[in-house]
Amino acid sequence: MKSETKRVSLIAAEKGGYWAPWVERFRADTPDVVVVLQQVGEKLGEFSLRIRARLAELERNGISMEQSVLVGGGRTDADALSARSVAIRSMAAAMARHGGGDVTLDDAGDDRHAMAALAVTVSPLVSGTGVRVVHQSAPPLRRVA
Repeated sequence: MKSETKRVSLIAAEKGGYWAPWVERFRADTPDVVVVLQQVGEKLGEFSLRIRARLAELERNGISMEQSVLVGGGRTDADALSARSVAIRSMAAAMARHGGGDVTLDDAGDDRHAMAALAVTVSPLVSGTGVRVVHQSAPPLRRVA
């Protein structure tokens, strides 16, 4: 008998990103929420590779994502865009292998245009996979946890 895949929600947040509200939002849909936070001193490129490794670990354990969010920390430089691209593609690929899901890109304000551009760029690449990539701009005056 084939066992059913356990589905979770994933929150990946850069240092300075306001990720806490996503826990409650995701728990309304999936009780299990996995949180991956950028560590102090960890470069964004290293963080994106750690996200990819965490996704692989979940898959090895028979767990797939139903929805995910990448919460930006406000950076707008080329290194941030490159690292985020790796993280987003890793999330989308993991979801596509299990029938699809939603990848949301949240921002910290200063990076709203960069996150919106990433969503617009990646969306056509995942067309037909069942994965949807969307941008959600942060509400004003958020406190960083």
